[in-house]
Amino acid sequence: MKRAAWRMLPIVVFGVALAGALAINISLVNRSRNALTSTILRNPATVRTAKFHIVAILPDTADPFYTHLIEGLREESERQNAALQIFYYTSTAIGEAGSTSEEVLRWFEIALRSKADGIILFQPKGMDVQRFAQKAESERIPFVPLAMDAPQSWTRSGVTGDSFSQGKEASTLVLGLLGTVVRIGIILSSDTSLGYAFNEEPFYRGVEEVLKGRPGAAIAAAVREEESILGGEDACARMLTEHPDINAILCIDAKATIGAAQVIIDRGNVGQSIIIGADENSEVNRLIEKGVVHASIVRDAAAMGRSGISLVVGQLIGTRSPERISVGYHVIPVRGGSP
Repeated sequence: MKRAAWRMLPIVVFGVALAGALAINISLVNRSRNALTSTILRNPATVRTAKFHIVAILPDTADPFYTHLIEGLREESERQNAALQIFYYTSTAIGEAGSTSEEVLRWFEIALRSKADGIILFQPKGMDVQRFAQKAESERIPFVPLAMDAPQSWTRSGVTGDSFSQGKEASTLVLGLLGTVVRIGIILSSDTSLGYAFNEEPFYRGVEEVLKGRPGAAIAAAVREEESILGGEDACARMLTEHPDINAILCIDAKATIGAAQVIIDRGNVGQSIIIGADENSEVNRLIEKGVVHASIVRDAAAMGRSGISLVVGQLIGTRSPERISVGYHVIPVRGGSP
């Protein structure tokens, strides 16, 4: 009898443990039901359901421009009651194995298959987005490409920066500082994919526009920054070696700004050569604080994001047609109450 009782003991212990676990599960289920009933089921109006699903396909980079761009996308998505989904593509060169074009195409096809209500794409370097626009149009999905400047091939809807106005602002700033004795050196982007000849670049044309009718003021030279991380520095050093009379350097982006500043520091010319930079990051801000860079013209990336979402939603609800939008900029630091 004793042996039989000992054999039953494990069965009894297991049964008690099983009953305890079952009781705990029942308690958890009841708590979940009570929480659901006391919140969502009793207050369905408090549950937020997005009206639209918008996909944004963006480069995977730590550049502050894109951080502000995403802030603008999210801010306007919230305002427009849209769910924003972001796909990131790597910044590899077009044409290489596993290239950006293949990545972007894959994300774009996923967005189409997921029946997104709208698609926003930051145009990768060298990529023609017409095929994307045509595919989206065939699916009746609003498609809005974004770019720093409008490529010459663009004929459809899109949101871009305005390097022409940026060049005008930079030129105006150095004219105010140096007058008609200014001798300008311009550092342009290495990206030639937008289809512009050298002197047709929007930034260059903006600088040139302001100098008209100002005898003595001139563009002494213009160079393109190189692809490498030191591309802005190398371009600036080469330009100053060939044109030592340059007393103002105008830069198209943050890389060119930082590179030009390093050259001026290395040559001991801080305060003698005016640098007007572009965009904003911690290094550019530091150079401004140190007085190496006089000012930076910051493209309004947040406005670009807000405009992209607004344009997609406007087409969905029938209040807007496809259009091309150009966003502005601001200058840092602000001096005397105005840029």
